[in-house]
Amino acid sequence: MAVEMINGRRVGVSRKGTGAPMLLLHCALAHRGALLPLVATLPPRAFTLFDLPGHGESEFDRSADMQAQAVETAASLLEASGPADVFGHSFGATVALKLALERPDLVRSLCLYEPVYFSVLARGNPAAYAVEAEASLPFTKASMAGDWPAAAQAFLARWGGEDLATLPPAQRAYILKTIPLIMASEPSIIAPESGEAVLAGLGKLTVPTLLLKGAASPAVIAEIAGVLAQNGPSLRLETLKGAGHMGPLTHAADVAALLAGHIA
Repeated sequence: MAVEMINGRRVGVSRKGTGAPMLLLHCALAHRGALLPLVATLPPRAFTLFDLPGHGESEFDRSADMQAQAVETAASLLEASGPADVFGHSFGATVALKLALERPDLVRSLCLYEPVYFSVLARGNPAAYAVEAEASLPFTKASMAGDWPAAAQAFLARWGGEDLATLPPAQRAYILKTIPLIMASEPSIIAPESGEAVLAGLGKLTVPTLLLKGAASPAVIAEIAGVLAQNGPSLRLETLKGAGHMGPLTHAADVAALLAGHIA
């Protein structure tokens, strides 16, 4: 593991293995190490993982958009390694998709596990967009009040199926440190204009794309996947039985099997 200076910012980066390049992007509130079990079950590749802005060992420049910073970092890494197979989970999947839309020359194939692009629902499924806004109110209200323990508990209960109080102290401290970053990601994944840009780009996307979702995930995940699949002719949608939103961690072998078949 190492910290590198990329585009003037400190970024935690891990590289391992040899062969064709592959980039993996973790979910919010995690770090690059969270995807190492998935890496361990994949065919040999030259794997690159980096911490998203504000996560792990990476710096977050609050004067710039969080997703845009992550896309910029990913592009810089792939400009050095060459076009890669790219995998992203949750917020990391939104970064992966945005990278493919902006720099298709750097992406050989794309695999997205539950990209949390709520913004595509604003046009693609307005009723679901309204329901999601209501469902996220406990988190939103706690965040706006600066009550980060309550915000973290609301977030984890819905997306991680965990209780903040029962987590190991180090993990609990890390989540409380990073939970404000969820609000920082809202302009890129919740604002309707961000969804418009994604939907406009999907019709032109030619990168082979596998879109994965868990059968046990919140209903909004299936609704997002449906809108993305309807607007992206290059997208293939698969559902993992028994998996939830944290499928790449809880069902790493199942995700790896589908991913390996896709990149082959």
